[in-house]
Amino acid sequence: MKKGVLFIAVLLTLQPAFSQDKITEPKITLKWAPTGLVLGGISLQGEYGFQKKSSLTAKIGVPIKRKYSATYDGNDADLDIKAFSFLAGFRHYLSRQLLKGFYIEPFFTYAHHSSSGTGFGTLDSRQVMMDFSNDYNGTGVGVQLGSQFIIRKKFVIDLFFFGPQVTSSTNNFKAVDSRNTLPWNDIEAADAEKSIREFIDQFPFIRNKVDVKVDKSNRIVTADFKGALIGIRFGVSFGVAL
Repeated sequence: MKKGVLFIAVLLTLQPAFSQDKITEPKITLKWAPTGLVLGGISLQGEYGFQKKSSLTAKIGVPIKRKYSATYDGNDADLDIKAFSFLAGFRHYLSRQLLKGFYIEPFFTYAHHSSSGTGFGTLDSRQVMMDFSNDYNGTGVGVQLGSQFIIRKKFVIDLFFFGPQVTSSTNNFKAVDSRNTLPWNDIEAADAEKSIREFIDQFPFIRNKVDVKVDKSNRIVTADFKGALIGIRFGVSFGVAL
């Protein structure tokens, strides 16, 4: 009898230790960032914690077609946009908890955006329909500041609020007068260049930085850019911890 009581007492004493061994902190998070939809992509993120304060992160933006409204020559222009993106980073948390708290994350990123659509306007009082196409590629590096919260060891909120980055970028824009067959005259060519410059000014990351060329014979305006761009990455993602 005494031996049985002693055995039960030992089990009760060791039970908290066993329970603590079974409670493990999550090492993986899977997240979705709704801000990716703005640019025409579904942004999925993953994170693996391999040390107490460190983790590896990866994000992929799966392209989906999305409508975007702009203005050309005073009229509405409907565009279809989609984007593919990839990001890889190394996070260092300043807290003592795994995958929680304020962090600093150097990262590498690649993005490809494409868009197409039509716009209606006039060239020297003649009605025209312009077919637009745009292709952007950018490879960059940056440092992200943010804070991650894990609620009830399951639900994740990742707030990335300040991420300066520099990107080596190329952008190729083309507008074609598709309804007409005759070459543009000088006045039409000047009107087309003016309208396209005003159209491009709606997109702050390339405005005033493009090389605009007019092909009067083929009724084409091109606007190309190649160089470094500086930007800020920010947003929020939601997910689960595993």
